[in-house]
Amino acid sequence: MRKKIKLSVGPGIEVEEIILRDGRWVLSARAAGERSCPVCGDVSTSRHDWHRRRLQDLPVQGTPLVLDLRLGRWRCLNERCNRKTFVERLPSVAAPMARRTVRVAEIVRLFGHAAGGLPSERLLARLAMPISDNAILRQLKRHVRERADSAPLRVIAIDDWSWRKGFTYGTIIVDLERRTVADVLETRSAKETANWLARRPEIEIVSRDRCGLYAQGIRQGAPQARQVADRFHLLQNLREAIERQMTAVSCFGGRSRLPPAPGDLQLVLRRRNRDAREQMFGQAKALHASGKSCVAIAAEIGIGRGTIAKWVEADSLPDRRRVTLKPSSPLYFQEFLARRWAEGDKIGRRLFHDVRHRGYKGSRSHLERLLSEWRRVERPETSGRREPTIESRAIDPATGWQISPVVAAALCMKPTRMLTHSQAAKVAVLKEASPSFVVMRGLAMRFRGLLRGADPDKLGSWLDDASHSGIHALQQFARILARDIDAVRNAIAEPWSSGQAEGQINRLKTLKRAMFGRAGIELLRARMQPLQ
Repeated sequence: MRKKIKLSVGPGIEVEEIILRDGRWVLSARAAGERSCPVCGDVSTSRHDWHRRRLQDLPVQGTPLVLDLRLGRWRCLNERCNRKTFVERLPSVAAPMARRTVRVAEIVRLFGHAAGGLPSERLLARLAMPISDNAILRQLKRHVRERADSAPLRVIAIDDWSWRKGFTYGTIIVDLERRTVADVLETRSAKETANWLARRPEIEIVSRDRCGLYAQGIRQGAPQARQVADRFHLLQNLREAIERQMTAVSCFGGRSRLPPAPGDLQLVLRRRNRDAREQMFGQAKALHASGKSCVAIAAEIGIGRGTIAKWVEADSLPDRRRVTLKPSSPLYFQEFLARRWAEGDKIGRRLFHDVRHRGYKGSRSHLERLLSEWRRVERPETSGRREPTIESRAIDPATGWQISPVVAAALCMKPTRMLTHSQAAKVAVLKEASPSFVVMRGLAMRFRGLLRGADPDKLGSWLDDASHSGIHALQQFARILARDIDAVRNAIAEPWSSGQAEGQINRLKTLKRAMFGRAGIELLRARMQPLQ
């Protein structure tokens, strides 16, 4: 079937004929494109030969179409040029060496960016534009590599995402002003973050979570930028601190009602845990003497059957096994630290530096916990030292079960106007049972008001009150905030946050799972960044 028609395919193209061959249209055309040498730019007037290009174009009535172009091959008349001949170019129709027209390539990129490889292959086949999934992804990644850099960045958010949760992490950077992904990095490290920021000196504000790696990378790569701690993560860290405190209260208040003991809270907790174990040991021996089996004793006391079997055979409560010491524990270097301590070197920073050179792999805070015990032994006892307050179990009036630390921490952070009737009843029980809960709830409500009030001058008084509250978890939280005080003050004063980054991470997880293991860093970056 042959038919002479007049059809406009693009500028400089003259259609000669269109033929239906092997289930697809073949459109033959002659083109007159640019005759300038791609190397030196000189325009040629000497034709060498003809060249044919076969390009995939948009389908016609559900039938694929192939554009068969005849282009001129020209000689380069510049003797200094390394190029001897070249083919006419049609940048508005097809890129050099391309197998598809510009409009088809754009549709392929849009499909690949939105749906991925295999779904796009199936959809394009239904639209009469057959192309393999590998070609779709390859063209998308090539387009991202070759396109120009995006507009300058001023305000960004930086956060981590997991390749494999708990093992390997990457980094995502979001443009907060345009609400788009600026880049996706393969690893989570201070060095890579600093290198990326150093190439963009125009950045003024960086919003981040509480990760110390990013804080260090920002200081190294963008010292001119203001760091802003994310408000959601600040509230989350405070809730976790309250949960740790309520867990400690639940541990020594739940099993036995022992009289208060003088001394530090941590020592009191350890002593009471030991007393509670001795009480259960005596109860297990008495039940075994009455003729009950180990299974029945374990069900009644709430301890494993293996532990009960060891207890009934022992004359006294056995000591707990200590795990094998590793280089991540300061006790692994206890002999060296004790020698340095006896010599008078009691500064934690110096000792941390020395044990790191000896192979210590733990954190400084872990080492400081050991040193604080040694300092407590040397500190003289004062008569005015406050004894820890007795805490009792908080029982839910609706169920009769003890309120868990997770629920207690969540209720401690929730304003009164947002509480339901059952939640308000739980809060009342917690206030009555735990005096520390009353203090923590008051400080939590003040902290929420600080983050919403845009007045960073009030932060100092809140930190002082938390430090002198007598609650270990809040004191530790206040110390950590003081180390990052500038970023916390900016979180109160600035409107920016990392919420947009969290949403983009959810999108990244969806894409990563939808690609069934083919989500390499180059392809993730191509699909996360907006197409230009």
